[in-house]
Amino acid sequence: MQVLPPIVDVIPEARLNLVVYHLKNEEVDEAYKLIKDMDCVIPKEYILKAVVHTIIGQNEESKEHLRIA
Repeated sequence: MQVLPPIVDVIPEARLNLVVYHLKNEEVDEAYKLIKDMDCVIPKEYILKAVVHTIIGQNEESKEHLRIA
C-alpha cells in the first residue's frame, strides 16, 4: 500500500495489481473506484473489470453491473 498508489498513473500494471489487492482484501468499493473509468485494452483488464462488476452485481443485486460484466 505504500508503493502502488503513487505509481498507479505511471505504470499501468500497478493499477491492476492494486485492484487485485483490494479484491483479495474484500475492498470491492476501492477496486471499483480504480477500475470504473479504465479503458480496457488487454485481456487482463477486461477480466478484472468483469470480476469487479460481477461482485458488485451479486452483492447489490444490480442487473446493470451484471450486464456490464
